[in-house]
Amino acid sequence: MNVYDSVVRGTQASRLILIEDSFLAKGQFLLHLISANRKSYDIHVLCYKNLVSKYQTLFPSLSNIQYHDCLINISSLNLSMYEIVSCIVEKSTRKIVILIDSLSMYLLLTGFRKVYKELLDITSSDKFPKVVQFVVVVHKDVTEVNQIEHLKNICKTHVCVQSTNNPLILNLTLEHKRSNGKCVVQKLKGELKSDSTFKLINDLSPPKIEEDKGIPTNLASFKLDLQDSEKKAKEELILPYTLVQIPSNTGGMIHYVPDEADDWDEEDPDDDLEI
Repeated sequence: MNVYDSVVRGTQASRLILIEDSFLAKGQFLLHLISANRKSYDIHVLCYKNLVSKYQTLFPSLSNIQYHDCLINISSLNLSMYEIVSCIVEKSTRKIVILIDSLSMYLLLTGFRKVYKELLDITSSDKFPKVVQFVVVVHKDVTEVNQIEHLKNICKTHVCVQSTNNPLILNLTLEHKRSNGKCVVQKLKGELKSDSTFKLINDLSPPKIEEDKGIPTNLASFKLDLQDSEKKAKEELILPYTLVQIPSNTGGMIHYVPDEADDWDEEDPDDDLEI
């Protein structure tokens, strides 16, 4: 599978695309390319980083693009990201693609837990069936590494934009998670043009399929994995309740040790009831 084409053209289903960029390697050109290939949908751009007028020059001139000025709203937080998306969905009659630039700016004034929950809610197909795709930009030189790792866990497609010695030459690493748990990884290099197009300057490297990496070990202050010696000790540990499952010659014998309050008068066992 060509990961790059599937991201740009939308040929592969991916509800949440996370674009990780930096000041020296901006990923806005990917928003331009993605919007140009979503002509059959209503595109809504949540502008958290720049004024709407600037985005209108960055994006292709299409009638299906609408811009939402979140730069003014972000300072007062009159509306959360979830509330803005809810308003968009309520007024729309067509399928929707939502572009968010950038989530890092929203995170600066909002707690990560709240933003993380909002993302989980708005990417839920049950709550917003009209929305076919979310494309989110996050800046790795602004947002904490562990927060980006958490965001990568909930996205299906992750694109990392990296700088080179030439400011117009960028490296891309694309990862797409398949439904079978495997991850397709593709690395490529290209030249960023003035019209926001991206021209590949080397042949696409063949995609590599990797096993699911599992839970990252650096997301918590305590260990999330076990060493081989610890796994072996766990397997050899005999728990108390398993002892009763070991066959013995005594069968199902029950042993009872009486205490001081027990009444052992077998002639009238109910005499303590005062009947």
